Amino acid sequence: MSLRLVPPLPAGTPGDPGLTGPGSVMWRVSRERVVPLGGLSALLLQLAHPLVAAGVAEHSGFSADPVKRLQRTLQLLLVTTFGDARQVGEMARRLADSHRAVRGSLRQDVGEWRQGTPYSAASPELCLWVYATIVETALDTYSAFVCPLDWNERAELYRESEEFGRLCGVGSDIRPAGYADFQDYYARTLSQLTVGDQGRSAARVMLRARLAGIPVSPWGSLLAAGLLPAPLREQYGLRWSAVQRVLWWLCTHVIHVAMCGLAPARIRFWDHYHVAVARCLAEPVAPDGGRGRAPAAWREALAASGA
Repeated sequence: MSLRLVPPLPAGTPGDPGLTGPGSVMWRVSRERVVPLGGLSALLLQLAHPLVAAGVAEHSGFSADPVKRLQRTLQLLLVTTFGDARQVGEMARRLADSHRAVRGSLRQDVGEWRQGTPYSAASPELCLWVYATIVETALDTYSAFVCPLDWNERAELYRESEEFGRLCGVGSDIRPAGYADFQDYYARTLSQLTVGDQGRSAARVMLRARLAGIPVSPWGSLLAAGLLPAPLREQYGLRWSAVQRVLWWLCTHVIHVAMCGLAPARIRFWDHYHVAVARCLAEPVAPDGGRGRAPAAWREALAASGA
């Protein structure tokens, strides 16, 4: 996999921590290059919602270049996590612009969704599901490849992701109030999903794609199967035999040792994180035009996290 999958992050405003900043669980999780290994699983979770699948199939160039969707999502996550206020705002405006024209109606019945049901990329309900798949998949991927997160850490990242959710169109009026409520919503939505023809077609396109010249399948299928809930794994027709389970165990352990045990920080962590660390440690510009020092708490948090 190429280490440069998305454009680099400009330095930004000295002292500006962005949405969360040093010491946050969000930074600790998102800085890991292995976390995007869950990207295919997140995409399949999104496509399992018939209205999301219809929007992707009918309003994007997904079939021509499916990898671009993963790259755009990755860029969105890295910029909104590690960018300064201006960079985050620009990314949010780009996201809103790209969603504005995505609307239509379902062409056939899929599960409990009837033909003619309207969809829109700006729909709060659909935005909530996409946001939920990104948050939960990031937590699960980090736990699988880096180290398990306890309930409190998962709840803290969910709390920290509130502003990211707002940028994605998920307001406080629809976003579950806490992580326990979020888990209830996530489980309830999963139980209602049905993978339709458009979702399966998009999944086949993704699994036939090549990333940096390397075929996504069969390792992409294994990664997706290992992170997907069993009902969706079955609906997508992904194998999960004893052989796949052994390969999954080997894959998670080999990647953990290679990236978390052997790789230096400059390889293990995204460049966006390194840029953000340097920005936060730089002397911030004070209102009077003078220079101040980076908060001691930031320096301590970065030191503790191995920055």
